[in-house]
Amino acid sequence: MIELSDITIDSKELFDKYFSIKQYETSEFTFTNLFMWRNCFNIKYAIINDFLCIFAQYKNNDPFTLMPIGTGDIKSVIQELMTHFKQQGKRLIMKALTKDMIHQIESAFPDRFTFTFDLNISDYVYLSSDLIHLKGKKFHAKRNHINKFVSTYHYTYYPLTVNLIDECIAAADEWCRKKNCEESESLMYEKEAILRALNHFERLKFKGGVIKVDGKVIAFTFGEQFTDDMAVIHVEKADPDMQGSYALINQKFCETEWSHVKYINREEDMGIPGLRKAKRSYRPVRMVEKHIATLNE
Repeated sequence: MIELSDITIDSKELFDKYFSIKQYETSEFTFTNLFMWRNCFNIKYAIINDFLCIFAQYKNNDPFTLMPIGTGDIKSVIQELMTHFKQQGKRLIMKALTKDMIHQIESAFPDRFTFTFDLNISDYVYLSSDLIHLKGKKFHAKRNHINKFVSTYHYTYYPLTVNLIDECIAAADEWCRKKNCEESESLMYEKEAILRALNHFERLKFKGGVIKVDGKVIAFTFGEQFTDDMAVIHVEKADPDMQGSYALINQKFCETEWSHVKYINREEDMGIPGLRKAKRSYRPVRMVEKHIATLNE
């Protein structure tokens, strides 16, 4: 029986060690993301034959794993996962798989899994230069939104520091008040995830940006670099009543922190129509396509 461990802030060094072995572009493979969402997805882990194996389950849905990360014989690791799930009366399901991961699984277990593409969890990837400069006709609306904000409000942009954490938490509370988070389980999970990350800002070591108007935080965002040429944006929140606030915090954060990387990963849209529309409006250059593997009967 595989013994599963809870993720704590003290797990960061271990996870970072394994994530450095192979740089996958999937946003799931950052410790910050897993730590933020550990309660919502009941995320746990185990080390099997020197592979990091991450287990998750959303509500009463079927449990699943992510791709094991390590060096050596992955076949033996997946075999142990199969046995573990069978002992629970379940079939092994693996999620957020790239084509490269699928190739590894198929090489080890030909025709044993069915693979299904899942658009809802696929990540949007943008050129950082596009998000910084917003050039051309395709970004005309974004420039207009920013110009509207700049002409309406006197603002100041700040890099996120520990001294601004409490103000960002207050801004998150205000955002939730306006969006009636208490009436949405998913928004309450998101708020919990955001607060967990902010409260562990110094240990997680991500970068962030803040916009203030009249001395009050009205927008904040944070993310981190996780491959040699890609950063990922974990969170972006702005006052929904202030037109252009989202466009401005995105542009300023990318300009200030991510001009040295080629790509920005803005994660998935979870199948939410409004979020999908917003992410597509920034004209992604490609998607990190993710698949689900289900062990055949």
